[in-house]
Amino acid sequence: MLRLTWLQFTFFNSLMIVLLNFNLFYFVYEKNTQNWFITFVFIVAYFALVHVICSLLFIKFFTKFFSILFIISSFLSVYFISFYGVLIDSDMIQNVVQTDIKEVKDLLNLKLILFVVLALLLVFYVVKVKIDYYGSFKSHLKIKIINIISGLIVVCAVLIPLSKTFLPFFRNYNEIRMYNTPFYQIYAVYRYYVRFVKAKPEFKTIANDAYRENNHTKKLLVLVVGETARAANYSLGGYAKNDTNFYTKKDNVVFFDNFSSCGTATAVSLPCMFSISKRENYSSSEFQENAMDVLYKTGVDTAWFDNNSGGCKGVCDRLAYKQKLSSDLDENLLAPFKEKLNHLSDQNIIVLHLQGSHGPTYYKRYPSEFKKFTPTCDTNELSKCDSEALINTYDNTLLYTDYLLSEIIKLLKEQKDYESSLFYLSDHGESLGENGIYLHGMPYAIAPSYQTRIPAIFWSNDEKLMNLAKEHKGLKLSQDNLFSTLLGYFDVKTSVYEPEYDLLNPKLKANP
Repeated sequence: MLRLTWLQFTFFNSLMIVLLNFNLFYFVYEKNTQNWFITFVFIVAYFALVHVICSLLFIKFFTKFFSILFIISSFLSVYFISFYGVLIDSDMIQNVVQTDIKEVKDLLNLKLILFVVLALLLVFYVVKVKIDYYGSFKSHLKIKIINIISGLIVVCAVLIPLSKTFLPFFRNYNEIRMYNTPFYQIYAVYRYYVRFVKAKPEFKTIANDAYRENNHTKKLLVLVVGETARAANYSLGGYAKNDTNFYTKKDNVVFFDNFSSCGTATAVSLPCMFSISKRENYSSSEFQENAMDVLYKTGVDTAWFDNNSGGCKGVCDRLAYKQKLSSDLDENLLAPFKEKLNHLSDQNIIVLHLQGSHGPTYYKRYPSEFKKFTPTCDTNELSKCDSEALINTYDNTLLYTDYLLSEIIKLLKEQKDYESSLFYLSDHGESLGENGIYLHGMPYAIAPSYQTRIPAIFWSNDEKLMNLAKEHKGLKLSQDNLFSTLLGYFDVKTSVYEPEYDLLNPKLKANP
């Protein structure tokens, strides 16, 4: 049988954690003007500190549990940090929890499988190894205390003389903690548990004073919520590489030039954009009603068609009419949408939630006839593709979405008895390898603008609304504007309506 002393086992785990933290050490090296000495000193201190932590946690009956926890969380975290530049916080844990089988399949590749296999081999080793705790509790405690004290001495001896270097560094680069694998990721799971599992607040109703003022105008609003589209690649916004808006530019749509998301992941942005709360004070709006609930309560016919693999994140839960699809191609939403157009009420909002540009398998998001920009990146291992191929593939997804929007506008033009409008906005943006970062989900405070700047497009058969949208297109706006815009469109009167946040109100102001 395999046998290790407690000290050997603790050293093995400490060394494994240090070796897997190469992203952390590279961050220190890069931000310290590529100073090898400072980086080496940090590695020594970090190893000593990790050894202290392991020495404290590795007590009999719990040693293997913590070791297995460290192995699994370390390998998975390192994979996503290394190959996608993803940092894992509590919001990212929320994304993971809400991920479905389809999204998991899109992420599978040989590299991920290799990381999982290596982790499982180490777990198997940990399970099989017999740990010698030095016979008596007293002997074990003595060695444990010596290890802890020795480790703390090394940490102090190394860091204190260089405190004038490290203290300002840690203050200036607070995000360094997110690279601390596996400890920050374990902390993120704990934060997720506290925020979303431990104590869910009582469900709250909002806008209880709401009523709809009847102006005898039949209205139809189609709200299209995109997925992972970034404003930087929209030709309507000045993007020149590929004509990603070939279709809607013929419809004379209004493109809002400076529009931001509420989050960098669907689990945050989708409920947030419909929430009464602004981004700064948003907390999971699944625990209170949202704009769709208010419209539903005031008599607006609400319908939600969802092709996004992650679903509506609670936003549509209380609506009477909702339909979930599961298709790689968003145009499959058109059939139920057309059917709904045959059964309209006087006041209607139809939400189409797209799969859009969901990565990393961008090449699956459009049919072959929309492979207009080549060469393409037909793999989920994005780092294997050069920048041109990756961007072309992503741009093809945007072009396909643009086609879909144009088709919806054609159908709306046929609704001559209605004030018909389309409003499209993405949930969040996407990184395409800039500075080694892929996908999305970065903490908002440090997320690149590629993940937070999103496209927002408006079209209407009402000239007055189009003129208002054109007047406001250059303002600093965000998903915070959606709540009051929806209420304002349907003439909902309530104390929580804010005209200065209504995109189609003359009193609209730029976001703070």
